[in-house]
Amino acid sequence: MVPAPRGSGIVAARVPKKVLQFAGIEDVFTASRGSTKTLGNFVKATFDCLMKTYGFLTPDFWTETRFSSSPFQQYTDLLSKPTTKAILPPTEEAPQKTEA
Repeated sequence: MVPAPRGSGIVAARVPKKVLQFAGIEDVFTASRGSTKTLGNFVKATFDCLMKTYGFLTPDFWTETRFSSSPFQQYTDLLSKPTTKAILPPTEEAPQKTEA
């Protein structure tokens, strides 16, 4: 099934056309491959295709996404403050060798 331009109607065989009309779809192009003589299987395949297409919802069905800020954005003020130098305890330096 492929979305068709508005006003095209349902371009399909007799069996899937009925299923698509019941689903409320107005404009679609369809194609099938394999054996379509067994109408039960053809209806099941059309219904399965419809079920899979409902995974691709239109934007008016999308839920609002709330984005959380990253830790860098949350703590920008804290990270932008200058840091104080750490006071290290004095260490003994190794005696320097003098060349004689």
